[in-house]
Amino acid sequence: MKTLNVFAGIALIALLASFAPFGGEGFTMHVNDKLLVENYFTSKSTTPRVSLGALTEKDQISIAYNECGKIGTNRSLTLKNEAGKVLKEWKFADSPTVAAPMSIQANDILKFKKENHKILTLTYSSKVVPDRLLVNLSPDNETQASSK
Repeated sequence: MKTLNVFAGIALIALLASFAPFGGEGFTMHVNDKLLVENYFTSKSTTPRVSLGALTEKDQISIAYNECGKIGTNRSLTLKNEAGKVLKEWKFADSPTVAAPMSIQANDILKFKKENHKILTLTYSSKVVPDRLLVNLSPDNETQASSK
């Protein structure tokens, strides 16, 4: 009977753990402190798409990247065009705190909207993570936000 209870307890824990992302990599993207994207990288995850039409030049974009429960070192965000050419790169100081979002001004991205790019990408890099695609930025007004 005791073995059956232990087995049932293990099965229940495994079942509950399967519904929530546990560990692993993920990020959140806030615009003016409002959550726009929350994504965890799994085999089934897709790259979120964010519309540049949803941003204004005064908006503040914050990205908090989670490297398996840790904050990366030598962190950077890179904006690239559809051909993979680097348009802008932001570098961030190492932070000892877990709540260390990387903040950028929307106008730094919006100025490239005028160049008629079909799609822009925003990638994250650190000492451990070489080049992780975070979001596709489209010039239209269609946003595919939060995915888990």
